[in-house]
Amino acid sequence: MATSTSEFITQCEQEELHLTGAIQPHGAVFVLDHDYQVTHVSVNMAAVWRGDARSYLGRQIPPQMRGLLKQYTGERIYFAAELERENDYLDVIFSPVPGGGIVVELMPTQRERRIPSAMSRFPDAIHSHDEMRDYQQLLISYIAEVTKATRVMYYEFLGTGDGEVTAEAKHERANGSYLQLRFPASDIPQIARHLYLQNPWRAIYDTQATAVPLVSAEDLPVPDLTHAELRSVSPVHLHYLCNMKVSASVSWPIAGKNELLALIALHHDEPRAFDYSILSHISELVKDYNFALRDFRTQQRIEMHERMQHQFNYFHQQLINREDYELYWQEMSEWLMQEFACDGVMISTPRQILKAGLEIEPETREVIIEHLAQEGEMSWFSDNLLKDLPQIDLTAIAGVAVLTNVLAPDHEVEFFALRQAHMHEVMWGGRPDKPEESYDPDVPISPRRSFEKWIETRYSNSKPWDRNTRIKLMKLRLLLNEI
Repeated sequence: MATSTSEFITQCEQEELHLTGAIQPHGAVFVLDHDYQVTHVSVNMAAVWRGDARSYLGRQIPPQMRGLLKQYTGERIYFAAELERENDYLDVIFSPVPGGGIVVELMPTQRERRIPSAMSRFPDAIHSHDEMRDYQQLLISYIAEVTKATRVMYYEFLGTGDGEVTAEAKHERANGSYLQLRFPASDIPQIARHLYLQNPWRAIYDTQATAVPLVSAEDLPVPDLTHAELRSVSPVHLHYLCNMKVSASVSWPIAGKNELLALIALHHDEPRAFDYSILSHISELVKDYNFALRDFRTQQRIEMHERMQHQFNYFHQQLINREDYELYWQEMSEWLMQEFACDGVMISTPRQILKAGLEIEPETREVIIEHLAQEGEMSWFSDNLLKDLPQIDLTAIAGVAVLTNVLAPDHEVEFFALRQAHMHEVMWGGRPDKPEESYDPDVPISPRRSFEKWIETRYSNSKPWDRNTRIKLMKLRLLLNEI
C-alpha cells in the first residue's frame, strides 16, 4: 500500500476527475448527443424530477426543455425556475461536453434575496501591491457577507507550486485562522488546477453525500463532465475537506495567461444548497478583480522590461566607449546583483570569466550545466540546490539562477546569479509531508488530518526566487549577446 508523499501525489495526479461517471446528488443530469438524444441519465432523476431514469435513454430531451435548447450556443447557460415540481421549481443549466454533446442539469431553485449590484464597492484598477492586497481583502469580505460563509480565503499559488492564504474573512464560529499559512502543492494537484481554469467556479454541496452514478442504454463511454456544475468530487478531496471540518465549499479561479494564479475558497461547516444566481453574481465580481490583476501584472512586466532595457542600452554604450573593463564590470555586476537580489554573479565566455561577490565552485557549476543540457533547458533556478541536485556533495551556494546562451559554437555564454543560505521560517497549515494511511479501499491514502499551524525552519534554502526570475533571465540574453 502506498504511503509516501510522492506516491500520494502520483495517485492524485492520475485521477480522471472529469470522467467519474457520477454526479453530486444535489440535482439530476441528462447527457445529450449531437441529435439531442439522451445518452446518459443520472439514476436519481425520479427523485429530483420525474420518470424512471432509463425511460429517457435513446429518446429526445423532454419537451419541457426543447425550447430552451434553441437558446443554447455552445457555452454554459442558466435558466431559473424553468421546471415545476409539486412544491417548488428546478433550475436548468446547459453546458458543453468536450468533443460534442450537452450536459443538462436540473437543480432545485434557491429563492434567496436579490443581490444588488456591488460594483461601486470595488476599485476600477490596481496600481500597487498594497492596493492589490486591499482589493483581495475587500472582495473576500464581501463574499463572506453575502453568503454567510464560515470562512472565505484568498489562496495564492507561489512559484514553487505551494499555496499561501494571503487574505481571510471568517465567521466567529470558525475554528482558528489560516491567514499567512502555506499548503503544499500536492493539496491541489495539477489535474485539478487545470479543471479550475475550465469553469467559472466549482461548488461542492455536501462532502458527506454519496455520488449518484450515470447510466446509459448501451455500454457507452463515460461522458466528459468537465463543465458540469454537479460533477462528482474526488474521494481524496472529500477526505481533505472533511479533515478540515468543511461540509460545503465553492472555489472561484484567478487566472493568468495560461496558469492558475489563485483560488478564492469559500467554506461552510454545514451542507449548503447554493443559490446559482449568487454564485454567478460573485463570479462576475471575481472576473472584475481578475481583469484588474492581469492589467496590473502586465503593467509591472512592462515596467520591468523598460527598466532592464534602459540598463542594457546604458551598458551597451559603456562597452563601446570605455577602455577600462574592470570599472565596467564593477558597475554592471552591482546592477545585476541588485536586479536579481543575489549575493554573487558570474558571467563565463570562452574568452573570460567575470565574477563578483559570492563564487560558485567549478565542480558545482559543471553539475548545473550538465543538468541543463540533460533537461534541454536554457534557464533554470533553484532555492535549494543540494536538494534539487543531490549529486552535488558540498557547496556554499544555496540558490542559483542560471542562463546559458549558445550564439555560435565558439560563443557560449553562461550567467549565474548566486544566493547564500538564508535561515527563515515557513508557517504551514499542518505538516505538508504527512499523508495518512486510510482504511478505505477506494482511498488507500488520505490527506493529513491536522491543519494546525506548523513552523518549518529552513537552513539550507536561499530566499525564494520571484515569478519574474525566468523573464529576467531571458531578457538578459540581449545583453549577453554584446559580451
